[in-house]
Amino acid sequence: MWFKFAFGISFLLAMTVAARTARLAARRHGGALNQLSHEVRGLLIVRAALGIVFYTALTAWMFWPRSLTWMYLPIHPLLRWTAVGLLIPTLVIFAASFRALGTNYRGGVGLYPDHVLVTTGPYRYIRHPIYVAFIATMCLVLLLSANWLLGLSGLLLVASIAVARVPVEERQLHERFGELWEAYRNETGGMLPRAWH
Repeated sequence: MWFKFAFGISFLLAMTVAARTARLAARRHGGALNQLSHEVRGLLIVRAALGIVFYTALTAWMFWPRSLTWMYLPIHPLLRWTAVGLLIPTLVIFAASFRALGTNYRGGVGLYPDHVLVTTGPYRYIRHPIYVAFIATMCLVLLLSANWLLGLSGLLLVASIAVARVPVEERQLHERFGELWEAYRNETGGMLPRAWH
């Protein structure tokens, strides 16, 4: 029960941060953010398929845990509580990344006419901290839920989004910001800080 509570609070906090940033961006640039119209071709199908599996497994875990017992892993409670503890710094990075991105948040790929190259907050160290935070969160969800279907489908979902979007986003940023982007790219890592490469 406590693991579900920890997941629920984390999920709610993450969605609140993302929704608030999306509202600010929509207000700044006019209209509503339509992520579907700014998505990498083909990714919507992958997202829908994996999303169905993820949310079905999540619903079963949250409300009918005995319905799909084959989904569960024998993970020690200490490791599960460690995952809960690690959610805190992961959510801090997640929130700090959205805060730094601010009204540059797109909800898909593409740049605004007055888009700014963000190099502050977590972006000072890595170029894609939101994707990193999402991937780390799903790894922790796998552990705290002890549910391989939930964790694996969630991990594949967020990883597929990162794999599809990152090359497109980096190409667009290079085309828009040129040498400024190149200097930033040379000083930072994509998913890990440069010092770790």
